This record gives sequence, C-alpha cells and structure tokens, in this order.
Amino acid sequence: MPIQERIAAKALELFNDKGIEYVGMRELAASLDTKLGNITYYFPTKEDLILQVSANLSEANSAILRIDEAITIKSYLEMTRKHFECQYQFRCVFLSFVHLKNQYAKLAVRYKKTEEQRKKTARMNIEHLVHNKYLRKLTSAEMEFLLSALSLLSRFWISEAAISSGKLKPSDQIQHYLGLLANILLPYCSEKGKNELAEFLDK
Repeated sequence: MPIQERIAAKALELFNDKGIEYVGMRELAASLDTKLGNITYYFPTKEDLILQVSANLSEANSAILRIDEAITIKSYLEMTRKHFECQYQFRCVFLSFVHLKNQYAKLAVRYKKTEEQRKKTARMNIEHLVHNKYLRKLTSAEMEFLLSALSLLSRFWISEAAISSGKLKPSDQIQHYLGLLANILLPYCSEKGKNELAEFLDK
C-alpha cells in the first residue's frame, strides 16, 4: 500500500476508534511507528488528512450510488445496504459531521457539491421505481418528502444507532435501518412494490 494510502487508512482506523476530534497527528505517527515529519510531508495539517478521508468516503459511495433505469425495490434496498455498510466503515465522519462541516470550509464546499449529486441520483432512482411500477405515481410534495426522509436517514442513522443500538452488531444495526427505510417507502408502493417489500421485511 502506498504510504499516503497507509496513513489515511490508519487515520480512519483511529478516527473510528476514538473520534476525529480526539486523535492528533503525533498519535497517528506513533501508531504508524514513524516520525511526525513523514506524516506532514503528505498531509501538512489535520484538515488535509480529514479531507482525504472524506474524499475516500465520497469515492466509495459514488461507486455504489448509481442511477439504475432497471431498478427494483429489491435492488434499491440492496444498493442502500451497501451504502450503509460503506458509511459504517467511515462512521467517524458521520459521528462528527456537524462539527467538521462548521470547522472546515473546504469540506463544507465539497459536501455541498456531493450532496447535490446524491440528491439527483436519489430522485432519478425514485422516478425509475415509479416508471417500473414499484411505486405509485407521486405528487411533487410526496417526492420532496421522500427525498428529505431518505436524506435524513442516510446522514444520521449512524449517530442515532450509536445512541440507541450501539451494542448491536453492525449488520443488525444496518438491517434495522433498512427496515425503517422499507416502512418509509411502504405507503407509496404499488402492489408489485409491496410484494417485494414484504419479502424483504419477512427475512
């Protein structure tokens, strides 16, 4: 593994274990059994390191969250499962999200651009679920509600899980929040969509 990637990977490990706010560059260097200067050569500041970790998260999410014209309820939930698993691997970012966004202007700007793309992808996939007869036709207000609910769940399920279900295995936490997602979708499903949701919820 290239040294820059190795540093970012170790930082993510420590951030997940202790919290981003509580890990310093010297502690990171000690964990890597290297000199501080070897860290700051690649990441002059902690902000640079956090930006790299968040960029890695964004790249990983982009590989999962795709517009799918043939999307089904089942494939949508599976995509979301992979998304939640990816988020859990970078859980430190979500647990410190408000603090990071307020403290680091570059991160806030990057997040705004990414969020616009994520919302576009979510809207297109919901529209394809309607077109493919898994969801009934939605009003504009219903579409906006769904997008807002999905965004809220995506951003903050990890924080809520840390408070409410931190003792559960990650896979059980993810299954729980996928169940919440399924129940958010349920009132908007066609019979075809309800059948697929029922199969998912019965597992």
